[in-house]
Parts: sequence; structure tokens; C-alpha cells
Amino acid sequence: MAVLIALPLSAVLALGTPVEVPDFSYAYRYQLQIETAATEETLTEAVAADLRRFFPFDSNCPVLPPVGARCDLYTIPGLPLPGTTNPVQVVEKTKTSWTFRSLPGHIEGSDRNITFTFSRSKTALELRVHASGPWTPTAAATVHLGIAHAVWQVFADRVSAAY
Repeated sequence: MAVLIALPLSAVLALGTPVEVPDFSYAYRYQLQIETAATEETLTEAVAADLRRFFPFDSNCPVLPPVGARCDLYTIPGLPLPGTTNPVQVVEKTKTSWTFRSLPGHIEGSDRNITFTFSRSKTALELRVHASGPWTPTAAATVHLGIAHAVWQVFADRVSAAY
């Protein structure tokens, strides 16, 4: 179970030395509005094969690369962060998920993992997103300001719209 550490926004954005927190995690679930008979496996395969179409960040990776490969994620179109490159490495792939690890130079800091999983609930297919890693002010801000939830909602909406 993911634990969300609640800090006041003033603490998140403060310029002083942050309190040492060994891990900062979040987990979100998005029910997909899929009208086809896709399985978790076929949906994961289809999204990975056309990553640029679905993923909410621009990237130099049109498809999900193999484990060990690097992708540079760029800003979301319309957000005022031009020129931002957020390098990630694919560290794990399964039939229903993949995990990125942030590399040095990523806006949220390095060594943060984020796993995207397509799974079936009792009523529908879901996109599950779980992130964890060292606490950083920018990682905390993306959660506390609702940015992380909104970004992954775009991902879920794009997948739902296609199927």
C-alpha cells in the first residue's frame, strides 16, 4: 500500500534543507472506459507499441524501448517548461506493466521509480500508476498541487479514447 506523506505547501516549496524522508510515494487508479474486448496484456502491448500516441509527455521514444534503454521525456505540450528534458530508463517490463527510473537531470530528481500497470478490476480495466523514491521538493509539489494525478489522467483518457 502506498503512503502519501502530507506536508504543507510552504514546506514543499521552502528553499531550506528538507526534512530527510527516505521515500516519497503515490499510487493512483484510473478506470478505463474501454469498449473493446482488450485484455490487460493486449492493452499493454498496444500502448507500448505506440507510446508516443498515448503517453502525456513528448518523448524521443515512439515505442516503449527494451529494458535498459533510455527515453528523454519532454514537457507536456502547453506547460510553460520549454527545453526541459527528463531522462528515464526502462528498468522492468512485464506482460501488463513497465517501470521507468528517473536519471540524473530529471526535474523530480534521480532514482525515482514509476510503474504503469494495466489491470482488471471487478468491473473494468484500469490504469494503475505507482511512483516511489527519494523525496524531492519537485516530486512533492507535483503530488500536492495535483499535477501528477492530472498528468496520468490524460494518459488514461488517451487510452480510453482509442479503445
